[in-house]
Amino acid sequence: MGKTLRQAAGKLVMPLLISVAIFSFFYLGGDAYQTFGLAAVDSTRKALKYVLGVAAFLSLAVLAQRIIRYVVFDGLIASATGAPVPKLLSQISGLVIFVIATSACAGIVFDQDLTVLWAASGVAGLVLGMALRELLQDVFAGIALNIDRAVRIGEHIQLHKAGDARISGQLLEISWRTTRIKDMMGDVVILPNSRFSSYTITNFSQPEPVSFRAVSVLLDARVPQSRAMRVLQAAALEAMIRLAGAATPAPWVEVKAIRLEGVEYAIYFKAEWRHLGDAPPLILQNVLEHLAQAGLEPASNRAADTAGGSGTQLPDAGRLATLIGTTTLFRTLAEPDLQLLGQHARLTVEPANRVVVQAGEAGTVLYLVLEGLLSAEGTRRTAGLPVLPTMLRPGDLFDAPVVLLGEAHVSTVRTRTPALLCELSSETLQRLFTTAPQALPQVAQALAEHYAPKGNTRPEDDRTNDILRQMRHLFPASPGTGQRRPGR
Repeated sequence: MGKTLRQAAGKLVMPLLISVAIFSFFYLGGDAYQTFGLAAVDSTRKALKYVLGVAAFLSLAVLAQRIIRYVVFDGLIASATGAPVPKLLSQISGLVIFVIATSACAGIVFDQDLTVLWAASGVAGLVLGMALRELLQDVFAGIALNIDRAVRIGEHIQLHKAGDARISGQLLEISWRTTRIKDMMGDVVILPNSRFSSYTITNFSQPEPVSFRAVSVLLDARVPQSRAMRVLQAAALEAMIRLAGAATPAPWVEVKAIRLEGVEYAIYFKAEWRHLGDAPPLILQNVLEHLAQAGLEPASNRAADTAGGSGTQLPDAGRLATLIGTTTLFRTLAEPDLQLLGQHARLTVEPANRVVVQAGEAGTVLYLVLEGLLSAEGTRRTAGLPVLPTMLRPGDLFDAPVVLLGEAHVSTVRTRTPALLCELSSETLQRLFTTAPQALPQVAQALAEHYAPKGNTRPEDDRTNDILRQMRHLFPASPGTGQRRPGR
């Protein structure tokens, strides 16, 4: 506000000084200005009188026009409404002021009869109005748009009319004759005001600055509805968080249609206008990634898909072993070790907004995210333990350092969407390390390599040895059980 006032004051200084100087000359000089130069020449006296009179009225007009534009429109009205005043209103107010100044010059300085002047201008205006009919339509359409205030400068709108292509973009300006819109490709579309006012206008910025859209995905009808919605909602939410931030509203999924090929699901999402173009392809890309992680794929009408039903049920022990083997912690384990983990893993389905682990609680279960999206919040800064990422997606394993070292959770993990989790309890890990003793140093080395907290500059061998000692204390080997097998 202070910067606006300083700019307005700078615009007013020059016309104000000129006006004060001219009127001071009139007031203080009296008839002295008549003796300036060739005082004896009557024509020079009249010319000087006319020049000073016209200059006085024009300087007053400039001063009044700038006060209305910079103080009233750009200052008071813009700050009260929270939106810039259309340029057309400033232009119209300036035109009115200069018309009044011109009439004052004609009546006072040149001693003309204003009745005759207005009558002559009325006839001329009628002729010009007939000649410039389309131009005047644009002018008055622009005036009506500014008075109605259906759209404001800076708002995002869409124009549509039967037979015409839709135009979507941000309203930049409504001038005397044209309206300028910046479309979603960054180009400026210029429309005559009369044509712009004839369109049906959808205002994306009112009453809220967000709109909702939908994308469709076709899945096999054998996929349980709850599972399909869980996977699709998580994929859409992850895409929108990447695009618009963590505060974005959660998308929702509904059954749109039942077809011969499968069930069509609609993913509805809310976003600001600037994200509406980027959101659909990003959501679909994420859907493919989450479907692949879940062992699913979009439906098709291929004959080979009519039998079986693979990928439509929850993961079995073999699939779990494969998924566990893709994590950084267990990547180096032998296939029999992974099969053991898969056989003793436990699947749980958690609803949205459920706390999975609480900061400060002792860690006893490793969680592998299979489907859904979770968030880590309320982090307690603890020396020696890494911090979880703010978003946990399918394929993420948490919280390995806490469970394997007997520590307390440093973050509260909550489900953002319904989620399918694979649980590996301390008892399952004890069974692994007892049955396959060589797995203990392999896991300790992976923990030292991939889960070291930031700022830890100790050599990796030292970290591995320290972790190995802690793990052997927490998971002691049972004498006489299991055979040592060579790792992969």
